[in-house]
Amino acid sequence: MTNSRRVRFRYRSPQDQVDILLEGNEDFVNTVRSFLGISGAMGFLRNLSDENDHNTSESFDNSQVKESNPEMILPGPPPDPSRIPSVVRTVGDLDLEDAVSGLGTSIQSDPDISALEEFVSEVEPPEPLSNPLSADPHAEAWLQLILTMVVREHGHTSLSISDIQRLIGERVGKGEVELKVFLDRLWRIGKLERIHGGAEDHYSPNPSWLESH
Repeated sequence: MTNSRRVRFRYRSPQDQVDILLEGNEDFVNTVRSFLGISGAMGFLRNLSDENDHNTSESFDNSQVKESNPEMILPGPPPDPSRIPSVVRTVGDLDLEDAVSGLGTSIQSDPDISALEEFVSEVEPPEPLSNPLSADPHAEAWLQLILTMVVREHGHTSLSISDIQRLIGERVGKGEVELKVFLDRLWRIGKLERIHGGAEDHYSPNPSWLESH
């Protein structure tokens, strides 16, 4: 008995540059597959008969609805444009600084590295991170501390390598090369973002890492 079910078969093998698409009744498609040697679990077979029947049924139902109700009525009351409030604002009239201060956000200011150095020299050394995955919990705690100050007090998002070296290099026992390796490792595991540009790279903290401080 002939199987008249309409199907579509697709087989792709990019490495072999093969792309085969067969469509027709199932017996025909299976015959061609056997001839090509791609029978069994190879490829993807999709039934088109149910899809065509569904589309036909849906079109029939839609036509019945349109015939019974030629003017499709939307739910709810008719739209009334006069009830939509209008907002008129002169271009350039918005005071961004005033709007930002109203949200309780501090205005960006350039960090004073000398003042930060003084702060770092007076503050109690932070507790090393308790994260067992941290390669250097002591250095990471110091880095979190200064980046927290820069982000929350000055509104900046990053510090240059030289500024980080100046602030905590001696305290964490790292020279310029060791510090670069340390920062690069934190960047690779997603704790920092590296910003290229200017005379040197900058590093910005990942918010989730900063919040863990």
